[in-house]
Amino acid sequence: MNQFVNLSSFAEQLLINQNALVKIREDMPLEKAALLGCGVTTGMGAAINSAQVTPGSKVVVIGVGGVGLAALQGARISGAAQIVAVDMHGHKLELAKRLGATDVVDASKDEPVQAVLDLTGGGVDFGFEAIGLPETTRQMFSMTRSGGLATVVGILPVGAEIPMTGADFMGSKRYQSSMMGGGSFRVEVPRYIDFYLNGQLRLDEMVSQTLPLERINDAFDSMTRGEVARSVIVFDS
Repeated sequence: MNQFVNLSSFAEQLLINQNALVKIREDMPLEKAALLGCGVTTGMGAAINSAQVTPGSKVVVIGVGGVGLAALQGARISGAAQIVAVDMHGHKLELAKRLGATDVVDASKDEPVQAVLDLTGGGVDFGFEAIGLPETTRQMFSMTRSGGLATVVGILPVGAEIPMTGADFMGSKRYQSSMMGGGSFRVEVPRYIDFYLNGQLRLDEMVSQTLPLERINDAFDSMTRGEVARSVIVFDS
């Protein structure tokens, strides 16, 4: 069986390359460390490594599930002055505010592009799309100001196309994607653990529920319905 990008989940034993391993501090709770393997590393790294969010900047994050909340926290830790969270679920927006969002936009009620432009006075310096949909990616491009940087973090469907206009390429606006946080796994994971243990990175709030392996389908159903930020599966000891 092949492992996607050297990761696997929910297996009792794995045979993997040493490059996919990193030694962590013994005082790091494993149930919280589990969040770092993909979601937090992907979101945090997109803000800190790929986009290199600057102090005092304006940021928007579209989609504040696990990856989006990590990108939001990466922007906060980097010193962003304004962080706008966009989602269609009110409970996720409330959590986003607890984790550092200065403003929220409920896309189920308001037109998100105009709302973000109004909140930020013309657009953000750094945009992040953490869902993986052409429509929200297009919206994120439109929310990013001239001279800003738009980063696609979500995985778009194979063959998906995003319409662009000539105006999109005016004003030195930049576009990029970020894969697994754009950094070195062995460097980033110990760094993020330090962030967590010193109180900068908030992982406890991101765990919506902890379930045994036999309820893994319940966890997937909750994720599909948008009810949770992250579910953690715990094996019997």
